[in-house]
Amino acid sequence: MRVLQIIDQFPFGGAERLLATLNGVAPQAGLDMTVASLAPYTVEKTASLPLLQAAGLAPTFIGVRKLLDPTAMPKLVSAIRGSGCDVVHAHLGTSATLVPLAARLAGVPCFSTLHHLPRREPELRRLVKSRLCIRSAERGAGLIFVSQAAHDAAARVHGPARSSWTVLHNGVDLSAFAPVDDRGPAVLPPDLGVPDGVPVVSVVAALRAPKGHEVALRAWDEVRRRVPGAVLLIVGDGEHRAALEAAAGDGVVFAGSREDVPTILRASALALLPSLTEALPTAVIEAAAAGIATVATTVGGTPEIVDDGRTGLLVAPGDPVALGDAVVELLLDPERRARYGSAARRLAADRFDLRRWAQRLAAMYEGAIDARPDRDRVPRAPDQKEST
Repeated sequence: MRVLQIIDQFPFGGAERLLATLNGVAPQAGLDMTVASLAPYTVEKTASLPLLQAAGLAPTFIGVRKLLDPTAMPKLVSAIRGSGCDVVHAHLGTSATLVPLAARLAGVPCFSTLHHLPRREPELRRLVKSRLCIRSAERGAGLIFVSQAAHDAAARVHGPARSSWTVLHNGVDLSAFAPVDDRGPAVLPPDLGVPDGVPVVSVVAALRAPKGHEVALRAWDEVRRRVPGAVLLIVGDGEHRAALEAAAGDGVVFAGSREDVPTILRASALALLPSLTEALPTAVIEAAAAGIATVATTVGGTPEIVDDGRTGLLVAPGDPVALGDAVVELLLDPERRARYGSAARRLAADRFDLRRWAQRLAAMYEGAIDARPDRDRVPRAPDQKEST
């Protein structure tokens, strides 16, 4: 089954990493995946391009510059038909708004996944844009929310759920994040410059305002006072990096974008995600898969991953004191950290297994193909063509 995945662009973010990971098991689920950026190529919007290429994908660029681009529909219809896909899957807001209509014109079923937490937009323009996205996406074969929290938020903001709405948790490759006990002692990559033997708290997230890095930085001096030598390791890149580096004090290391996140997590004492909003943070799922405890905030779908008091600790967003207290509490209690980490690994295996996620996607795709009355009349391209 050929599946064309269309995403808004290719920055460093969770959705892009998910597609790269999914491609590793896609053939086992009967899926032949290709991926395309809705936006044209720019250096700023291609940070995850090497990751996607390393995963065996050959990313293309459709070249739609904005939501109201008059060339959007012809470009999208051409890209969908040229790919020879059986199903197209749109990711993120602009793609979920435009791709379902283009897919109907191309005669191909379309699913859309929203990776954000819907909210009541204060500006009319933003509210209209958000509602247009929901209304367009729900008219495809399915509108997927990555967490129950995101589904429920959409219903509160945009009205009752429609029959096409569904919740499907993302998955991670559990084998890639096997805990230390399964792989032997873990050590941090030496190029990070972190001294041996110090407790490391890792934040894996794009450096954007909603991720709340500033809150962690405000908490860190007090954490270091109570746990001398503790290091806050910030993994990821983004537009806020310069501002965050300027605000950072002692004991903070900026690692940039990395492809060795599993190794970093296994060698960390604790994972931290101080987000101000989340739909379902991949980084927290990965930490659970690595068998380490997490301190995170009570936003969106995060409580669907972190079971407070069993696999980690949850605090209110934007509170550096509560965040720091939770980090210190677990850093000073290694036995409790280990217990939480083991429970987190079991939860990840039960709820977020990558192969199970791929199989559920394949079943959804197959159902949409079978339900299409004109399935035998859809034009096919013998080979994938690159969109320009």
